[in-house]
Amino acid sequence: MAIVRWPLGGIRTYMRYVYRHLGPDWEITILAADVQESAALREDARSIGAELILAHANPLGFMWSVFRALAWRRHDIVQSQGFISAIAVCLPNHFFRIPHVLTVHGVLEDRLLHGFAGRLKRFVTNWAICSVDAVYAVSEDILAHVREQVSCLARSRTNQVAILNGIDPEMFSGPRKSGEFRRSQGFGTELFLFGFLGRFMPQKGFDKIIDALAALEQKSMKRDYRLIAVGSGDYRAQYEALAAERGVAHRIVFLPFQANVAAIYCDLDAVVMPSRWEACGLLAMEALVSGVPLIASDCIGLREVVRDTPAIVVPDGDPVGLAQAMGDLMRSDYDGIFVSFRATAAQRFDVRKSAQDIRMLFNQTIDGRQNSMLKLRN
Repeated sequence: MAIVRWPLGGIRTYMRYVYRHLGPDWEITILAADVQESAALREDARSIGAELILAHANPLGFMWSVFRALAWRRHDIVQSQGFISAIAVCLPNHFFRIPHVLTVHGVLEDRLLHGFAGRLKRFVTNWAICSVDAVYAVSEDILAHVREQVSCLARSRTNQVAILNGIDPEMFSGPRKSGEFRRSQGFGTELFLFGFLGRFMPQKGFDKIIDALAALEQKSMKRDYRLIAVGSGDYRAQYEALAAERGVAHRIVFLPFQANVAAIYCDLDAVVMPSRWEACGLLAMEALVSGVPLIASDCIGLREVVRDTPAIVVPDGDPVGLAQAMGDLMRSDYDGIFVSFRATAAQRFDVRKSAQDIRMLFNQTIDGRQNSMLKLRN
């Protein structure tokens, strides 16, 4: 059973990719908070053959839904997607003792852990992390971060592993430059399209792209260009206002969440990822498998994905460096390098390898809990 307090962005994408390949011997139930992307989550659950239970979004209501699900159904293992989900599981699971795996998709941000309330959050979060049977991070970077931030892990019996996330390469293996997306938006083939695909939130560094576009406006570019900004999030209105303030609103086309991003990749000339941190850059994997030139920051979780790839890496996602890289892409033909790397990327980032390791972790966790219970009885 998967417990998902925030079934958005990378977590929802993770479930869509991984659960599809766990195998026929696994029956999957997803208990998730009812949020703005619930319609897409329903479609994902249907496509992978999973049962979906939508729960109250408020913390107490969500925890009560978790308690009822654990009490009414027989589960072999519980997988919490993220820290908040793990907290919602740990208290109810005290009564049921079901093997519990925490999958870590993010960082413990210092800005949220200051003051009395912040210290209380850290205490509860650390308690939950050290209470689960296994902590499974979706990249080596994130596992190292959790170990550094949560000192009790070194003294706990919690199994700690990193399994690099992956994607389904077949979704992005179609021909490049199909033209479908451009036609739907009224864009001609001569227009250079940069893409930003993700949630509008500070972590993703969209403000850096706005600064980079402002820097490009000061240069004489021979090609006309647009940034296609696809996603959702609480900061969209703020970024629209910032773009207008910086005089680059005409360069950005904001689009809502799109279910079929593969069609968009086909028509993009480049993808820009100036993230401040990532758990594991799935969008970078998608771009590389699609053969789209990629500009990426060297932040935690993303540097691990783009290492030994043709990606153009900009230290800290610096706006000046971003502008330089974007300008270079418009002046030169980089497509051949990235198209040639597609087969390597498809093999390297295939989620089937991740799913195999995840199945092994789940089975080991179940067996370990059963062995512990036998020892206690004896």
